[in-house]
Amino acid sequence: MRLIAVLLLVLGGYAGVVASETEVRLVQLPDKAYEVQGAFEVSASSSAVWKVLTDYEGIPAFVSSMKVSRVREMRADGSLLVEQKATGGMFILRRTVTILLEVRREPQSLRFEDVGRESFWRYEGEWRTENIPNGARVTYRLIAQPDFMAPAMVMSRAVKRGALELLDQVRAEIVRRSNL
Repeated sequence: MRLIAVLLLVLGGYAGVVASETEVRLVQLPDKAYEVQGAFEVSASSSAVWKVLTDYEGIPAFVSSMKVSRVREMRADGSLLVEQKATGGMFILRRTVTILLEVRREPQSLRFEDVGRESFWRYEGEWRTENIPNGARVTYRLIAQPDFMAPAMVMSRAVKRGALELLDQVRAEIVRRSNL
């Protein structure tokens, strides 16, 4: 899922931010973790949205910071293990992160948690969809606590910028596929 993109937001994506219709809110939590909430609306069916959100292997084609995304295991309980590597940051501060996401699909949401704990102490969140007139509203929530240190101002900017870029890129892919 755009779970990898989630990594993006924690690390930040590329430097150029384009004006968007995407809402992103960032809160720095007391334990040096960050909570990101974002949302966008798109003129597409829920089916089209889910096809993009669950295209785990295809994420690197439309999320610029994602370098690797592959399903490592399909479990008997219906959950998946998805391995992802993403690069991001700001200025000269660049970092590659690795996550091993346990992904669970529910009727209106896709929940994920990093069970590998290689680059984050805590990394969990969800994607949700809701039908609206003429399309769908997609919301995203992530709580991430990196296991590396960076100045709070730099990290919060990188996280917010990364989340905005992730959501914009996911939205653009939903629109692109809906117009095929």
